Amino acid sequence: MVSKEFLAALEQIEYEKGIPKDELITLIEHAVEKCLLRHYPLASRYRVKLNGETGEVHAWGIKKAVEKVSNPRDEILLSAALAIDPKAKIDCDVEVTIDVGEIARIASQTIEKVISQRIREYEKSSVFKKYKKLEHKIITGRIFRFIGRKAIVDLGDTEAVLPACEQIPKQFLRLNSHVRAYVMEVVGDERKNDVVLSRTHPDFLKVLLAEEVPEVKEGIVEVLKVVRSPGLRAKVLVKSNNDKIDPVGTCIGVRGNRIKQIINELAGEKIDLIASDLKPKKLIAASLSPARVDESQVSLNKKAMKATVEVPSDQRAKVLGADGINISLACRISGWDIDVVTTVSSEKGEAKAKEENETKESKADKGDESIPTSGTEPVPEDKE
Repeated sequence: MVSKEFLAALEQIEYEKGIPKDELITLIEHAVEKCLLRHYPLASRYRVKLNGETGEVHAWGIKKAVEKVSNPRDEILLSAALAIDPKAKIDCDVEVTIDVGEIARIASQTIEKVISQRIREYEKSSVFKKYKKLEHKIITGRIFRFIGRKAIVDLGDTEAVLPACEQIPKQFLRLNSHVRAYVMEVVGDERKNDVVLSRTHPDFLKVLLAEEVPEVKEGIVEVLKVVRSPGLRAKVLVKSNNDKIDPVGTCIGVRGNRIKQIINELAGEKIDLIASDLKPKKLIAASLSPARVDESQVSLNKKAMKATVEVPSDQRAKVLGADGINISLACRISGWDIDVVTTVSSEKGEAKAKEENETKESKADKGDESIPTSGTEPVPEDKE
């Protein structure tokens, strides 16, 4: 009933898809059994055997040998059973040969459906296993549609989801553009699965560093911790396993060429690199970058893991950062609860400077030529 061409097709499927031919033959046998149960009411149980070399299909209805038949579908007279199998006994199963030619057309259709379904299941299973291995790595795909703000990414053999909450704020993703993202998780099972991507996960930056900095990939420099405010600022704690290598300088690269590549990938997100071997005061001071803070300005309460940082008023805004982002990241990267206070001397100095400026402005208004006034336009602040 099964042609040699069909058997050759099974071998091709085994070669291309990796599904063993024996497994496909077993599926075909089960498919024929189901057809017999549905369309051939001779028995309630069947056994089917497909010859993988010739394509011949043999089928048997299984019945129990009895002295008196009350259920013809499941029972057979012992005398008839002995004609089939001389060793037959009461209550023993006897296999009655079935002509499968009567259901050949229906069985062929069922076989095609079963094989097609198994191929689909195998492909889904292969995709699941492939991307399960790619968890916590970076892949590239093409954005081919949006559902609300959620981006659906074409990976070639499957689709992935880049949720709105995993996209860098204010970064505009374009339809049909290619995007790199971190495989955050592959959820589901081998039948149905979702590949979930992220561009905001701290490990996205960590893997980018490993790709861009050979010393990180080789383990000479370790990335111990990453904290991010996606699209705005990130702080990275790095450690060198070689006394001759500076972990911060290594990650930055010559003229900043290494870190610039990562900043561009993260839509301009500023990155502060901090060496892990610093003592607590220096670590806290460094974590407050881009503000200029010296360790002498830091006092510690080690028991409570709290730090107080005294800064002049002109540095306070930089220490805190927009919406308190910088101080928040500093606390997270250092592991210390940091409190910022403005030094009294600075406040007095600021008040004195303000008073002097008011005096100068007053004299200038009165036409005092001893106070020079600028005739140039003010230089605009760098908005970068």
